[in-house]
Amino acid sequence: MEVEEGHGRIEWRAIKVITVTASEMGFPYAVQLARLDRIRYHKKSGKQEVQTVWVITSLDAKRADAARLLELVRQYWSIENGLHYRLDVSANEDKCRIRHPVSATVYGILRRAVVGEYRAWARCQRKKRDRTMPTFKEIMGRRTNLAIRYVTGMASAL
Repeated sequence: MEVEEGHGRIEWRAIKVITVTASEMGFPYAVQLARLDRIRYHKKSGKQEVQTVWVITSLDAKRADAARLLELVRQYWSIENGLHYRLDVSANEDKCRIRHPVSATVYGILRRAVVGEYRAWARCQRKKRDRTMPTFKEIMGRRTNLAIRYVTGMASAL
């Protein structure tokens, strides 16, 4: 069991791993199945959350024991949360009401392209206060011709 305290909460994590076969799981290359149980206690509100996550992996026990699988799951969620936070907060992705599959895909690609451009732009800014997404949006909003060049692939003409 792993215990972590921070961000106003205490979190307990326990993982149970068993060896499986691909035919048992119905997933090709499945080698291990893990059950990860999380209990979060929020200090301020006194509320408790219980969550169970199932992990299917092609990594065998030699390459990923229980501790390593727990670490990999945490790494996955840190990457996932970092990207989705940027997309949700900066691009209001969760509020988007586009439902057509092709339109939603194209819009998602454009959002990610903007986040990529923002990150490249932010690395070039000397002052930390100038590296924010709102500043980037404001500057690029005034330069629609530059945005159109990026979208049409004519950015090299700058």
